[in-house]
Amino acid sequence: SARFQFLLFLIPVLFQTNNVAFASLREPHWQVRSEEKESQLFLKVYVLAGQSNMEGHGEVATMNTTTQTPLNGTLLYQVLHPRTSDEFSILWNTSGWSSWPNIQVWFNEAGGEDGVNGSNIPGVNNVDYSAGDLTVGFGSGGPAKNHNNLFGPELGFGVGLNMSSDENVLIIKTAWGGKNLAVDFRPPSSTVNDDPYCQLPDCDPYQVGHFYKVMLHDVRQILANLDVIFPQFSNLIPIMSGFGWHQGWNDGCDLNQTAAYEQNLVNLIQDLRREWNSAFLPISIAVSGFGGFQPEQRQPPDCFDDDSDKLQCDCGAIDHGCRRLNIIESQYRAANMTRHHKRIKCCVVVTETRGFWREAKYSPSNQNFHWNHNAESHFLIGKALAEGIKMATAQSPFDATMAMNLQNE
Repeated sequence: SARFQFLLFLIPVLFQTNNVAFASLREPHWQVRSEEKESQLFLKVYVLAGQSNMEGHGEVATMNTTTQTPLNGTLLYQVLHPRTSDEFSILWNTSGWSSWPNIQVWFNEAGGEDGVNGSNIPGVNNVDYSAGDLTVGFGSGGPAKNHNNLFGPELGFGVGLNMSSDENVLIIKTAWGGKNLAVDFRPPSSTVNDDPYCQLPDCDPYQVGHFYKVMLHDVRQILANLDVIFPQFSNLIPIMSGFGWHQGWNDGCDLNQTAAYEQNLVNLIQDLRREWNSAFLPISIAVSGFGGFQPEQRQPPDCFDDDSDKLQCDCGAIDHGCRRLNIIESQYRAANMTRHHKRIKCCVVVTETRGFWREAKYSPSNQNFHWNHNAESHFLIGKALAEGIKMATAQSPFDATMAMNLQNE
């Protein structure tokens, strides 16, 4: 095809790969008709996934009903407060909340529709899914349900990418509340061998997770219908540029799922790279850090080592089973190339989030498992995901399989 021939022409000048079928480019020294820049030819696609904290519960402008001032911890509070106004002022302009037309967001939730069996795509915006310029409102339920008063990590992620106005970005967010990695997002590689931590009836070790399959379905359908959903991108070539993961509450509710988390996360990374034909796809993992930093009091101290019985950890009253601590430890370990170098290869970055924890008295809510609905926490998590993507992208080498991928298109 003409597109294929054009991309073959570009191969000698591609310096870095991140994508479904082609490469993410550094600043090249070449000319295309009318000297178009690479940013005007390509669409960078990022997939964000997880459970309710990826859906997003950061509150935008909930007001104190007595004083009619924004509640502490809302986004509007951050914009106005001297401690945070410098960082958050980018989100507000003279006409209201800022938006970025060159960064589009797609989210599987819209009102009462949450796409649990795969969204109707191309479907109808704000009925079958939510889509539009990056701004507030793409939190739980989507703008049609939360009335632009909730947002998730996508906001900080889009802002944190620091894209110029002529760069085009699509953020695809697939997230559902109460979902785990062990069952719901279970990747294919976790179904190949026996898993002592996954047993019926709660966990089928040989069943690929329903929401893993739905995520892939949605991404495929969106990219196949770009001209309908995002007509402004119809002439651009989509590049899969990275995957962001923020999840962990539900696995941390079960000792077996906690023990299996590292291996399942390694398998998720490996399988998504295979699915999207990118051996070095940049991966960013924001740790499951709600609750903030807690003292490490594992008993016995080596209870989570590789050769130990991981089900015997105990952190006393702080965390029976050390589940929360061990989920975070597993997220760091999954990105450790020394442990998984033959499978991970490179380009996986884990970012710390525990420092973003804000107590309920400084937040709009006391739902600790939803970061107390604190807008500062949600925004900083998104920026951390973006920083991880940028770091992982910088590590990504040239992908020698690019020509084969092009031919497969």
